[in-house]
Amino acid sequence: MDSNRIAMIRQILNLIFMVGAVIGVLVYFYSNHDTGTYIILASIVFKIIECALRLIKWKD
Repeated sequence: MDSNRIAMIRQILNLIFMVGAVIGVLVYFYSNHDTGTYIILASIVFKIIECALRLIKWKD
């Protein structure tokens, strides 16, 4: 895969992670602790995927 394409995918995954984490923290503090925790955990899944893409060595 092209390195520019991987960079774009990583940026999108990072954006999803950051938005999800902020929403999760807001829900955690202002609404329901359990729901906020689940939202944050779901966001972490996107961050793990992004880290995996960063660590994989792509052959062009």
